[in-house]
Amino acid sequence: MNNVSRSIGSLVLSGMLLSLTACGGGEGGPAVTTSATPTGAMASLEWDPVADPTVYAYNVHFGKQSSGQAGSCNYEESVSVSSPSATITGLDPNTTYYFSVSAYNGLDSACSNEVSTVTPPSQT
Repeated sequence: MNNVSRSIGSLVLSGMLLSLTACGGGEGGPAVTTSATPTGAMASLEWDPVADPTVYAYNVHFGKQSSGQAGSCNYEESVSVSSPSATITGLDPNTTYYFSVSAYNGLDSACSNEVSTVTPPSQT
């Protein structure tokens, strides 16, 4: 199992400064663990929730290409979740993926720092 732990920096949302800290500490983005599945790979992400009560969702942005710019949410895919964790399934094995998280209260915040991980080989 490949483990990467990071913390999310400050995010600006609707003019308010929000701070997210991922479980596991470190610098950058959400804590990520990956595992093999019979059909490929999956990634589990966790971060501490934003203390602002107006935030009711988080967007997890991810893809095989880096956004290329700090705070950018320019990724191939994204999923919306209501809790400070997400499981992304259907990932390709032995592939580098990039992840970032934004908070949502009707407007999307800037993305956290990006984290990357390589998914494990598929189960045989």
